[in-house]
Amino acid sequence: MRGVLRRGLVAVLAATAIVPVWVETRAAEIKVDLKKESPGKPPQTFEPMVGTWVVAQDGPDKVIMVDGRPWVMSKDNPTKLLIQSARKLYGTNNEELMDNAKQFAYYPVAVLKSVKAFSSGTISVKFKTIAGDADRASGILFNVKPNGDWLAARYNDTENNLGLWEFHNGIRRLVKFSDRNNKFMLDRSQYHELTLEVDGPSIKISVDGRVGVEYTLGSAPGPGRGGAAPNPDLFPENNPVLKPPVSGRIGLWAKTDSTSYFKDYVVSAK
Repeated sequence: MRGVLRRGLVAVLAATAIVPVWVETRAAEIKVDLKKESPGKPPQTFEPMVGTWVVAQDGPDKVIMVDGRPWVMSKDNPTKLLIQSARKLYGTNNEELMDNAKQFAYYPVAVLKSVKAFSSGTISVKFKTIAGDADRASGILFNVKPNGDWLAARYNDTENNLGLWEFHNGIRRLVKFSDRNNKFMLDRSQYHELTLEVDGPSIKISVDGRVGVEYTLGSAPGPGRGGAAPNPDLFPENNPVLKPPVSGRIGLWAKTDSTSYFKDYVVSAK
């Protein structure tokens, strides 16, 4: 099953290699330009892979919106959205494949078309939390592999924290949270800047300039809950996305019924 999904995703990632809309603001820096995007339509700058991603108008600004409302309507059948997007993007009618890939439906992702591979530097995006009952999460997708594995740096408005998550073999697992005793209480009526810094194996996640997560790829995982042995997939030797160096596609990330606005996506490669 996973082999079919991986082949389909390879086709999706290859299809994103068309000429995108972006502005090179200075050497090695790309700022995604949304001026030519059409509100109410899927974005041209990002390729929606899972979930509902559309262009919205927020005051004078065009923004990318992940719309969690369709997920709510399909929550009794969590593969519904994935089946729809898979037919469009993966080019398959394999219902068994979709029924067995329920995990993918829980994490809306959209891949940036203009960057084929990101390894080192900074990615930043401004986000505003709009709605969500089960979740209110906004994130940066990175290190996306051809088989569909990825890493995500995210802010969660229901937990008021930052987190680094990995997705491997169809399952998402936590890599590291920010300190639970030092919450990030953000004003939901305002935009906030989420920043991911990658320097070799070192990863740093911050919001509005305040660092919450620092992690080194290739590190051995700590103990699980209650001191249990860590899951084998958290060991770098078993998981390509946790092996340095970072090398893969990038984009936007959300979770379940989260509705968020995103703008000012900037990539500064080293």
